[in-house]
Amino acid sequence: MRCKGVPGKLIVAVLALLLFLPLYFLKSSPGSFSLSEAAACLGLLFLYILLKRFILRLQLTNVLGLTILLVASVFALALFITPSLDEESISLQDTEESFPEKTVDQHLQLSDSSVFSSNPEIQKSINRLALSSGEAIRNAGLFSGTGTIGRTLGAVGNVTSATAEILIRTVYSGSNVTREDSILFSDGAADASGGFLRLIALIAAVTASIALLICLKYLVLVERRKGTLFWFRVLLITLLLRILYVSFGFEQLMQRAVSGFGNADILLSISPFYVLLMIFSILNGFRTKWIHYLNRWRKYLALSGSIVVLVLAQSVLQMYFSGRLTFSSLALGTLVGSVFTILLIFSALAALSILFFLPSARLVDRKLDQLRTLDGLGQSIYSTFDEEKIVSSSTTLGRRLSGADTCWAVKLDDGIFSRWKTPHSRKEKFIFPDEWHSEVRNQLEESGGTLLLNRYPSSSLSRIAGKKSYSPGSLLAALLKVRKQTVGILYASTNHQFGFMNESSGLFETFARQIAAAIENARLMETELERQRYQEELAIARSIQEELLPGDIPSIPGFDIAGISVQSQQVGGDYYDVIKLPDNLCGIAIADVSGKGTAAALLMAALQSALHAVAPGMGANAGGVVERLNRLMSSRMPDDKFITFFYGVLDPVEGTLSYCCAGHDPPLLINRDGTVEKLAEGGLVLGVMEDAGYQTATTRLSDKNRLLLYTDGITESMNVNDEEEFGVVRLADFVAEQESSGSSAILEKLLDTLETYRDQVPANDDMTLLMLSCSDHTGSFVSNGSSAENG
Repeated sequence: MRCKGVPGKLIVAVLALLLFLPLYFLKSSPGSFSLSEAAACLGLLFLYILLKRFILRLQLTNVLGLTILLVASVFALALFITPSLDEESISLQDTEESFPEKTVDQHLQLSDSSVFSSNPEIQKSINRLALSSGEAIRNAGLFSGTGTIGRTLGAVGNVTSATAEILIRTVYSGSNVTREDSILFSDGAADASGGFLRLIALIAAVTASIALLICLKYLVLVERRKGTLFWFRVLLITLLLRILYVSFGFEQLMQRAVSGFGNADILLSISPFYVLLMIFSILNGFRTKWIHYLNRWRKYLALSGSIVVLVLAQSVLQMYFSGRLTFSSLALGTLVGSVFTILLIFSALAALSILFFLPSARLVDRKLDQLRTLDGLGQSIYSTFDEEKIVSSSTTLGRRLSGADTCWAVKLDDGIFSRWKTPHSRKEKFIFPDEWHSEVRNQLEESGGTLLLNRYPSSSLSRIAGKKSYSPGSLLAALLKVRKQTVGILYASTNHQFGFMNESSGLFETFARQIAAAIENARLMETELERQRYQEELAIARSIQEELLPGDIPSIPGFDIAGISVQSQQVGGDYYDVIKLPDNLCGIAIADVSGKGTAAALLMAALQSALHAVAPGMGANAGGVVERLNRLMSSRMPDDKFITFFYGVLDPVEGTLSYCCAGHDPPLLINRDGTVEKLAEGGLVLGVMEDAGYQTATTRLSDKNRLLLYTDGITESMNVNDEEEFGVVRLADFVAEQESSGSSAILEKLLDTLETYRDQVPANDDMTLLMLSCSDHTGSFVSNGSSAENG
């Protein structure tokens, strides 16, 4: 793309130069706007378009240096353009033949006089007015004092008075550049030896003047506000009207119309467009925000450059006022004079502004050092421990502190950048790729401070972000770092370039450290709050679990049933139940929900509700009940959850137990002779496969003494000395050893045994037990047949 763009720029440059050539071959006549000057004005437009894109890409310091270089170049070219005395003599001879109504002495007075006006009396009045105004400003008492401030105010007073004198002379003298004065040199000097070279020099001076206009636009628009661009465009339009006003001879007609008014012609001869040009120049000259972006030493250099520009601009204007820059083209000469009038005003106001800023520049440095000592002090961000609110309020404060248009932050977790949920974070324009944030972090860690990019579009970060990402004019960034740990990055941006002063970097870094400290405190507090919330969650889970367990176990003739559940510090989802069913049947169930806390307790509640709804209608079909429960729970079960479940239906009359074991620890049937039978038939755990099938198994309770249902918290109780679990074997042996105790007493004794086995260490999981024992009316164990009969 760049190679294709070069020929186009060359064509524009060549075309612009060719449009100036008619000035050498075509003569201009008084009172008319000739074709040659029209072509030259079109060439000016092409030059403006060509130079604009180049200059507006430069840095601020480069633009200031280029301005001084261009002013010096135009001054040198103006010296070369000005005809010598011999050439003036030739010109006067030719002019006398063309304009016999004017004498040679009159024209010599116009060309050789060091004054700017053709009327000596008017010039004397101008000088008296200028000197008296400057003296009045010096004696106004506004620029006096002692010490450094007094000397600074004195210098400002001298510059102000001198500037006023120059401006007064410029207003009146600049209004008396007539077309006749220019024609004196046009017909003779252009044909003299070196006339073509002087035309080339004039074109070069005009090109430099166009570049100076673009430089002034750059400086005026450094900090663009409402109306800034509008008033600069008004200035350009006034400049154009000034050129047309002079080129068409209207200024000459105005001077002739007001002649004869005596001393009043000093006021009446003022060119209206020249006055407007100066007024709008003053309005734009107050746009000196670019001074803020210079450090103290660069402000001194800028002050020196402004004085140099002021002196050179006044010298160029003297040549223009005498008509010596308009010998080839009145339009081009007027352009040069008008541009340097603007430059004169702008440099004078810039010098005054810099003088006012110099004392404050040192003060800013001192205040910045003081602010850095306040690193440990709190801000309003410490009024909350909510991390999101801290970041939200911090970005608002950061925008005000740095003068940015927008301020936002990203957090860093395990090397991954993500946005805090703040009002600005929801705007897609603040989305940048991770490699962009990583590059910002690398540059910040290398610099050890802040990253300031006053021309972000031309930086490497802009290329990394890509064309679709948000592209601010200026970017300021600082690490959110506390105790050598980076928690994120704080950003501030403006829509215009040079949006931040160098002095603001240190303050922004200090503010970022305060935010990082507040975020760290919030996270510590959040950890404490998480612990409290966890304890509250455990309390809720315990209350749910306690409410789901059966309060009073139904009494079944011929059987002794007892249950118990001990909650651990980490509440799980253990559950047991005994349900009266139709036809004198009794359902017994035990379950263990995976996971801990409230989530497990809620799943247990859902299982209990579903069991009480399904079991009464299914009779002794234990497998059917479990299959129905599996379908119901699978539809609401999270992917990482499941339930181990055992369900049995006791028929006291027949002395049978129909059961289905869905992945639960198999209950133990302990016979009178000490043998153990595991009830393991059934199917998968609940909640894994919705269409899983489940079988029903039946066992008779004859010659069987006790049935023990338990959860894994019983068998996984750990001995802290040898790190060995209690296990199923020890559990069965313990129950077999209990000969004459009831179910409730056996369970209590078992819990005591487990606590001793753990060496008084709290259990890591809930422990739930449900025991069913065959008994006679006196509580002694009897055969299943007699139990059934008694039932």
